[in-house]
Amino acid sequence: MKKIDKLVLMDFVPPYLLAFFVAEFVLVMQFLWKYIDVIIGKGVSLGILLELIFYWSVRIIPESLPVSILIAAVMVFGNLGEKYELSSMKSAGISLTRIMGMGILIAILTTMFSLFASNYLKPRANYKFIYRYNAIKRQKPALSIEEGIFNTDFKNVVIRVGQKGKDGQSIGDILVYDHAVEDKRDINMLLARKGRMYAQENEDFFIMELEDGEQYRELKQNNSKTSKKVKPMIRTKFDSWTKIFDLSEFDLEAQNVNLTRKKYDLLNSYQLLQAVDSFNREIAENKYQNLNNFSDILQFDVYEAIDKADNEKSSLPKHVKEAIKSKDKIVKANSKPVKRLNRAPAQLPEDSLAGMHTIASSFKPHSLKTILTSVKHLSQRNQDKIVKSDRMKDTLKHSRALYVLRLHQQHSWAFICIIFLFIGASLGSIVKKGGYGYPLLIAIVFFMLFIIFNIMGEKLTKGGTMEPVLGAWLPYFFMLPIAVLLTFKALNDSDFSWLSTKINLVRHRFFPDKE
Repeated sequence: MKKIDKLVLMDFVPPYLLAFFVAEFVLVMQFLWKYIDVIIGKGVSLGILLELIFYWSVRIIPESLPVSILIAAVMVFGNLGEKYELSSMKSAGISLTRIMGMGILIAILTTMFSLFASNYLKPRANYKFIYRYNAIKRQKPALSIEEGIFNTDFKNVVIRVGQKGKDGQSIGDILVYDHAVEDKRDINMLLARKGRMYAQENEDFFIMELEDGEQYRELKQNNSKTSKKVKPMIRTKFDSWTKIFDLSEFDLEAQNVNLTRKKYDLLNSYQLLQAVDSFNREIAENKYQNLNNFSDILQFDVYEAIDKADNEKSSLPKHVKEAIKSKDKIVKANSKPVKRLNRAPAQLPEDSLAGMHTIASSFKPHSLKTILTSVKHLSQRNQDKIVKSDRMKDTLKHSRALYVLRLHQQHSWAFICIIFLFIGASLGSIVKKGGYGYPLLIAIVFFMLFIIFNIMGEKLTKGGTMEPVLGAWLPYFFMLPIAVLLTFKALNDSDFSWLSTKINLVRHRFFPDKE
């Protein structure tokens, strides 16, 4: 290793590691601010809390690496410029890109490690964190019932407590909704003025003892016409009412924790590609099914409908057919006799459709009515299928966009490290300021811009107004030109004095100095 590379390496590694751990600490504090209100009061041991912090710190590694590269690059090249070491190297004929060689190598290695963390460390840490956090959230529900807040920790039961005593057991103004009924629209609620709640010593059961209350329950309705107007309900008054909840579902080691929410955070790139391929296949099948629903209407056979109606007519009882024939005979007997006309010369038959102005006029009235009725019934049957298919297609496209966005974000968060290296090194060589103050300020500004554009792309993608690939790489469209401009300025030893000159001209034009 040459001395110049060794110099840059020895100067780069300490601030790089320091910035990484500082970023990890800040993001871990964000986790504590966000989740500490759920963890506190659950009786969680220090070991489990440290385990959660460890999982979260592993989860945020891809987010901490870019800002670490940026801060270290500004600090190292700012120190070299401030001590005129950078100028000495350039005067000796060494280009800035050669001086940045070791920094570029570190940025490439950081990019590779970020990809490894995004594909192997982060999914596993996400799984462990979500599993532990959801289990803790559902542990000891008695402590999580707060005043005036609907609690949904128990399965199929919603509890609201209006007042809670200082002892943690006395409660008042209690409202309990039971959603265990077959039809969720049927009301099954309970009101009580006072009571107490507590868990057994072994914490296997949670008990609610309520006093002076009423229960309202709607009965299952029949399918008769009267059920639409009459809704039977039972109102029961009670002096005491006891409800026992099994706490085995809140066990920390239970296997019923919901891990389906944001499942794309639990997958690596290969699994995300498989999921996207599955979504593409489902979208294609949905499109094919939708076309079949339309083709059933477009390929409607009118003659088959007429034949079906005629068959139904021919299946009438014998006495009905005889009555129809008798009626036809009476009509013919009362009609005027047909007069014989002079025989006309034979003519070729005219086109039967020559005088028809519409397709409907080519059918007899009773046949046309049969056709319209059949088409109406067919369209009504397929309408629900088409609407449901369209909604399913929108859901599949939205889910596919989220998976594609996460797939590309895993790579965009990694490759931004190289862009930040050029931005930080160029800024450091231009401003020639080292230490922790000025470089940290510059790094925070550029990292905030990156976060803003990243959130903007993510929101636009989730809203359906931007393609997921473009949303994931949106920060590059803003950061890459800045990196190219700063690198060009640094290679040509130019500064931004022209910018300050323009700012002074604008300031003197609109805000002249008072004499």
